[in-house]
Amino acid sequence: MIYGDRIRQAREFAGLTQTQLANAIGVKQAAISQMEYGDFVPTQNLLEGIAGKTGFLPSFFELVPDDELPFGTLNYRARKSTTSREELKVYQYANLLYQQVKRICLDVMMPPNKLPQLREVTIKQAVEITRDTLGFNPNEPVKKLINTIEKNGVIILNIHRDIPKIDAFSTWARLDEERPIIVLLSGKPMDRIRFSIAHELGHLVLHQPIKKTRLKLIENEANEFASAFLMPEQAMRQEMKPPVTLTLLAKMKLRWGVSMQALTMQAYNLRIITQRQARYLFTQMSAQGWRTREPSNLDLKVETPYLVKDMIESKYKTRADYALDARIDTDVATEFYVYA
Repeated sequence: MIYGDRIRQAREFAGLTQTQLANAIGVKQAAISQMEYGDFVPTQNLLEGIAGKTGFLPSFFELVPDDELPFGTLNYRARKSTTSREELKVYQYANLLYQQVKRICLDVMMPPNKLPQLREVTIKQAVEITRDTLGFNPNEPVKKLINTIEKNGVIILNIHRDIPKIDAFSTWARLDEERPIIVLLSGKPMDRIRFSIAHELGHLVLHQPIKKTRLKLIENEANEFASAFLMPEQAMRQEMKPPVTLTLLAKMKLRWGVSMQALTMQAYNLRIITQRQARYLFTQMSAQGWRTREPSNLDLKVETPYLVKDMIESKYKTRADYALDARIDTDVATEFYVYA
C-alpha cells in the first residue's frame, strides 16, 4: 500500500512543487497530483525516484499517515513576503519530527506539562501567573529560558534550517497528552530567539484556540506578553534611570537577555522615555548598523533545546539506526539526530 499523503509530505519537506518533482523523475505534473490523491499507484522505479529526490526511503511511502502537527501560529507568524512553499517546507520538517517524537514519547519519561492556559485575564496577570508557574522570580531576568520551559513540559522542535522570514511558531498538539509545542528555527541571534520563544509562550497561554478574525490583535498581545515576560515593568523602572543611552542599553542587554531595540521599545511603552528619545536611540543604532545585527561583543550565550535530542538519542544508538526506523536517508537523519 502506497499512501499519497506520504508522497506529498516528502515533496513539501524537500521544498518542491509538483512540477519540479515531476520534471526531476521524468513524469508529468498530473501524475504527481494523481499519486498524492491516491488515484495512481507509482511503480517501484518511480517510488525510488521520488525517494532519491526528497531524502526518504521508498518504504516511507508505505507508512500509514500519522496525525499531523497543527499549523498553529505558522500561518501568521511568517511575514507576508514568505512564500507558501517556504512555509510548507518548515512545516513538514516540524511535522516529520513531531510524528517521530510521538512514536518515541511513549517509551520515555516525559516531564509534566505545567504551562497554564488562561482565559479572561489581563496581559499583566498572564505574565505574572506564567512566570510564577515556571519558577521565575517576578522582577529578575529570565535565565535558561529554553531549558526551564522544557523542564515544565513545553516541547521544542529545533529546526536546523535558517529561513530569515520565519523565527518560530507554536501550537498545542497531542503526544502522550495534550502539550504545548514550539517550533524553533536556527540561525538567529540569541536575543531574537528568546523574544520569539516568549512571544510564542504568549500565544500558547492566551490564544487557544486560534481565532483568525483576531490575528492582528493577538499578535500585538503576544508581543506585549513577551516584553512584559522578559522585561518586567517594576524592574525596568528601577534600572532604566534617565538618561537612557546606548551604553546603558548595552549593559542591560547582557543582564536581561533581550536586544537593545526591545529595551528601547519597552522603555517607550512604559513611558520611561518619550517618542522623540526613542526615535533618537533608534537613529543612533541605525547609524552604527545595529538595527539588523547588534554588536558581536554583546552576543548572548547560546542556549539550545535538549529534550527532543535526548529522547532520540536514548532510543537510537546511532544515526543509522534512527534513519532506518524513521525511513529517511542517513544524511537527512543527521539533521534530526544531531540538531533536534
